[in-house]
Amino acid sequence: MNNRLIKIFFGISVGLYMLLVCINNITDYGVNFQFVSKVSAMEDVFSREKNGWRAINSRMLQHVFYTFIIAWEMAITIWVALGVTRMARRYRADTAAFKNAGKALRTGLFLGVVLWFSIFLSVGGEWFLMWQSKIWNGQPTAFMLTVCFLLFLIYQNQPDDQVA
Repeated sequence: MNNRLIKIFFGISVGLYMLLVCINNITDYGVNFQFVSKVSAMEDVFSREKNGWRAINSRMLQHVFYTFIIAWEMAITIWVALGVTRMARRYRADTAAFKNAGKALRTGLFLGVVLWFSIFLSVGGEWFLMWQSKIWNGQPTAFMLTVCFLLFLIYQNQPDDQVA
């Protein structure tokens, strides 16, 4: 299988994953909101007495934060789908045109790295001290997703041969 097909299929895989994430976060809003609520309220951290001033206890602000995350995930999904569509249309184009077609996909992957690393690992993990929670620690998943998105992004930036 050539690099162009691999890049397109990796993009399809990421797009499918992100579509399912969006569907789950919207259709099962309450359950997934509970995670954001518990983490941002810092309910299950062992240093709450000292660091609890960071907590967001306002349900309205928690809903705003969760809605922001869903919107970001939808943006990733759209950028990835746009990039995959453009790359598929330019599959037989010259190298520069194909690489240019992948800009949207690379943007989506970049936004995924930023989401999982900056929002979940940095803000959730360090600001809200999610790592201290035995129940609501999503850091292993966030780390895995950061690495996956980063690896896909690195692969997307590798040169490929022109299709004959």
